[in-house]
Amino acid sequence: MSLLFAGFSSFPSAPRNPTEDLARALQCERVRSDGLHAEILPVEWEGSWSRLKAAIEAVHPTTVVLFGLHQRAERLRIELVARNRRELGHADAVGGFPSGPAVLDGPQSLPANLPWNDVAAALRSAGASFEWSTNAGGYLCNDTFYRLAHHATSLGVRRYGFIHVPLSDEAVADTVASEAVPDVFCSVPAATIERAARALAAALNAGADASQEAYL
Repeated sequence: MSLLFAGFSSFPSAPRNPTEDLARALQCERVRSDGLHAEILPVEWEGSWSRLKAAIEAVHPTTVVLFGLHQRAERLRIELVARNRRELGHADAVGGFPSGPAVLDGPQSLPANLPWNDVAAALRSAGASFEWSTNAGGYLCNDTFYRLAHHATSLGVRRYGFIHVPLSDEAVADTVASEAVPDVFCSVPAATIERAARALAAALNAGADASQEAYL
């Protein structure tokens, strides 16, 4: 059983992305016994999916969870559905724009398939406030989420999902300095995001172990 958690790097309206901080914190542990791997994805229309796909092919995870920043979120937001849409005119971190309004030639939406009871219990045990969402937006995080859902089976990924997080307290100063901050926004400590991610990893591992034992 292996897990791949992926965050995103900074982008024009987010000079410091708390999900990049999360991935770096997880990457700092060179030897892990829980099979958790972490990756940082570039915020590039033409580069994010290729980086994630390469990581999946290298690690062969059974579960992949993406973490992305939503500056107007008040708490963690569990995205239940990937949408086949792109926000035209929305530049990425290198000034690129989406090539069209759809992510791929596919259905309008694809569902995530994490064990939701386990996810909810894990986040509550970590003291993380969260909500459920069926609107992951139309920016790069949703784009990558949709591609993951579309290609999961062919890549051997059994379970996948996406969680939006608010700004971290530690990222507020950088965001205010960039003048990209919304009129009203919330933030949470980076430690809360990391604690939630670790609790989620433990729950997903435990669930996978129980499923394997059921087949023995």
